[in-house]
Amino acid sequence: MKTGHKLFYVFLSFAIIFIFLSGCAENTLTEPTDHLVSEPTTQTAAEQASRGDIAYTHIQCPENGKIAVRIDVPAKPRYRESAPVVVVASTWFVEKHNLKNTPFHLEFNPVNTGVVVITHLWPGKTDPDSRISSEGEYDFGGPDSLAALRDTIRFALGKIPDINGKYLDDLIAPQVLYENVGMFASSHAGVVATNVMAYFGETFPELKYFVGRENPTLAEMYPLEIGHYNPQHKPVFNPFYDPDTYTPTSVSVDYTTLGWIENDTFPEGRPVFTVPGGQDYILGDKGPNINGKRWFSHPLTQALIDNNIFTSQTWPDDLATPEQTADFWPYRETIHNYEAIGEKLPELRILLPFAANDHVQTAPDKPHIRQAYDGFQKTAGLWTRLNCDLVYVRSEVHTSASKDLGFPDNPANTEPRNWEKEAENWGFEGRLAGEMTARTVPLAGVAEMADRVQANNWLPNLDEVLFSR
Repeated sequence: MKTGHKLFYVFLSFAIIFIFLSGCAENTLTEPTDHLVSEPTTQTAAEQASRGDIAYTHIQCPENGKIAVRIDVPAKPRYRESAPVVVVASTWFVEKHNLKNTPFHLEFNPVNTGVVVITHLWPGKTDPDSRISSEGEYDFGGPDSLAALRDTIRFALGKIPDINGKYLDDLIAPQVLYENVGMFASSHAGVVATNVMAYFGETFPELKYFVGRENPTLAEMYPLEIGHYNPQHKPVFNPFYDPDTYTPTSVSVDYTTLGWIENDTFPEGRPVFTVPGGQDYILGDKGPNINGKRWFSHPLTQALIDNNIFTSQTWPDDLATPEQTADFWPYRETIHNYEAIGEKLPELRILLPFAANDHVQTAPDKPHIRQAYDGFQKTAGLWTRLNCDLVYVRSEVHTSASKDLGFPDNPANTEPRNWEKEAENWGFEGRLAGEMTARTVPLAGVAEMADRVQANNWLPNLDEVLFSR
């Protein structure tokens, strides 16, 4: 072989080795995907995510290791070239979280309001689409889960970089408004969102607001012990729930008639409240199922022992025990944590959107909304509004929205005088201009709060939207 040819092949071999090693060493922002991403696109570390893109990265969490984070970039930033940021808290106890493969929780995605959306995977979970994973072990809303959410918030605020040393504003093209960062949570995701502010709020004092849509506050609300919807979505009320005994930290359910029904209709067995001379109240099947066990509140679980329904020897294998519920639930309720939020985040503002007909809870007095309002507004002393301003429903959802059509406009820091009689009227109607409003109105609340932060306008009620797009 000629000398020139030998040199060429030696050079070619070194080039191939160099390219291979470079590829192995490259630290990318995004995990390799198993599918083609069409619209929006996913960016790599060599690029900034442009408008309309989705980017993935990892942040370091001392308690867990690497936590996977997804960044949704708005196609049209809310304020020309700049965009506020919203952290969307993830759901945590539903049955899919028993699985390792669990997608990012974005059933509510505010990106179309012009905000940058940040969300994360809980420890030990893998997104089936992007294949990005979080390290650690999932503890169902426990301390490690809160630590993951804590550091996701800190990343959104520009307080920590990702594992490559890149901050959020390094990763996306629009200007990031670190001074305009809030959090959104729907349903029971609001429990971890509320609790992370109570336990770790001092680590992210710059957080400006929280929008919590129909969040439960007590263990009795998770398995719907005070009422549920039947398969036809008709409300079924527990006659042993007494709204007159409401307190900011408790609800009252009489468990003295509690029993257990197990037959061909309910082969798995369910709690049942016996109604003498009336229709018995049988609990629905919607509730926490964690690693093969059903979880009811501690009072209900203890009543199954106290009423001699089960003994420790006959206790069902798929039912959490009184000892387990007593240990598990206190850390996963919000009712005793509002004072700490007020101390750690005294400038936080709160918006609580809710429908006239709640997506899960049926009690007309809406004790979960009332306890959140009492906690945030009265105990923590924070600016708190029940449902978003009507001008933002008109702007973000449909111009026809009005009080006559069932869209309230009550000033901040006010509440129903009689929750039993008025709470449903303070909620928004389920349809507007022929469309469902359950997803759109809460996101109008995100737009309102971002604008209020940007304008520093905290008037109880607004006459017009603060920014036009």
